[in-house]
Amino acid sequence: MDSLLIAFGAVVLIQLFHWAFFMFRVPKQHRRTESQPPVSVVVCAKNESHNLERVVPALMSQKYPNFQVIIVDDCSADDTQMTLARLRQQFPRLYFTTIPTDNKFVHGKKLAITVGIKAAKTEHIVFTDADCLPASDEWLSEIMSAYDTDKQIVIGYGRYAKHPGLLNFYVRFETFWNAVQYVGFARAVKPFMAVGRNLSYTKTAYEQSSKYRHTLGIMSGDDDMFVSEVGTRRNTAVCLTPASQTISEAKRTWLDWALQKSRHMTTSPFYPASVRALLGLEIASRTAFYVLATLLLILGDDVLRIAVGSAVAVRWIVMYVALGIAAKRMGESKMWLAAIVMDIAMPWAQFGAWICGKANQKSNTWR
Repeated sequence: MDSLLIAFGAVVLIQLFHWAFFMFRVPKQHRRTESQPPVSVVVCAKNESHNLERVVPALMSQKYPNFQVIIVDDCSADDTQMTLARLRQQFPRLYFTTIPTDNKFVHGKKLAITVGIKAAKTEHIVFTDADCLPASDEWLSEIMSAYDTDKQIVIGYGRYAKHPGLLNFYVRFETFWNAVQYVGFARAVKPFMAVGRNLSYTKTAYEQSSKYRHTLGIMSGDDDMFVSEVGTRRNTAVCLTPASQTISEAKRTWLDWALQKSRHMTTSPFYPASVRALLGLEIASRTAFYVLATLLLILGDDVLRIAVGSAVAVRWIVMYVALGIAAKRMGESKMWLAAIVMDIAMPWAQFGAWICGKANQKSNTWR
């Protein structure tokens, strides 16, 4: 019993440290800068003809004085070329280029991103995906306003559209929770990831990256590897205001979500060792927290149960306060109120996605 109690005390301290040090760092609305430098918006598209019909007009309607939109058609087999040609007539500032199909060379999304960067005529570049829509016509202005003289990277937030159903709720909560965590790391220690559907950096930062250009065959994780290599507390800003976000459609089946999640997990070995250790410690201590608390509540006497229950309550209160503040600042809904259930369920759901990915290795594509 003593060893269980000591172990429980240790995991409680680890959890409280993680929440206090990392999860309270979602910033208030930043002060907008007056500078509005020219910017290029790069969108990589693979068989996205239908989505381009929506996203291109939304991007072109942004209230920003000087920007270009670049679409990189990555070996599409649908009507993407005809769609882009038609949109070009409507929007003369639209530029698009094509990566031809080459059966002898398998590449990931990085190649398309690299082509888009080379095509950009500006120092500042903003990236999003063809299946995303800006949350407002101020999206570009909000992202660019996070830059100052020290910043080379701006990490944005890409949320998912709200629909009925457990899967949609789970995906939206997990996305929100992950954003709170990686923003905390970016502001407290070092950035280790971002979402490619809402990310900005400069060409100068791109030129500093060696991994980014030399790992074109990796199917996923281009944004994470770039940010973890080049990003620092000093040169990275975060922009999470509701107007600065992008909105995507979540997967509609658990299998599709599991395959997508398993692909994303393939990036984690490229994170810095210190980041991997901290992330692993959080997941392990969170799981142990619930297992040990359950055992102590079952096996302990009344005094011990009160002590353990109090520790659990303190940890939950800290969690709810942190997520409540983050949700308010990010304009998220009240889904964070289900934090206890999701806190317990997420590690097991992620483990299930990992198992599913191992059983479906043939699904390795950048989308």
